[in-house]
Amino acid sequence: MLLGPFDPGDRTAMTSYDLEQRPTHDPRLVHVDVTGELDLTNAREFEERLEAITAANGSRLVLDLNRVVFIDSAALHVLFRTARRLGKDHFSLRLEPTAAIARTLEIVGISEVATISESANDLPAPGEPD
Repeated sequence: MLLGPFDPGDRTAMTSYDLEQRPTHDPRLVHVDVTGELDLTNAREFEERLEAITAANGSRLVLDLNRVVFIDSAALHVLFRTARRLGKDHFSLRLEPTAAIARTLEIVGISEVATISESANDLPAPGEPD
């Protein structure tokens, strides 16, 4: 893939990621699948999209990160800021131990600020204790 010259004013993401909101049976639950690479080139957009998803709904956010293949410090900061904004009781990550970014998230201590589960079925419902 040819990217061309770098323009610092160009906010177009140079790496690829996608967010897909999955329907849930609980209106208090927002479940989002994230795929691709999360890094400096798309961290701001990623954060803005997460804010838009959660702004309209004071519910619990579950991010499925199993198909994220790369994450850098800028995107890690987005996860920590989102956790601080929502609180641990409203921010969960679905992450299998074999996921590409599982070890990185373990090292940075994401479990201190977010509920981690291998399955969406293992996550507590909104309002339930972790």
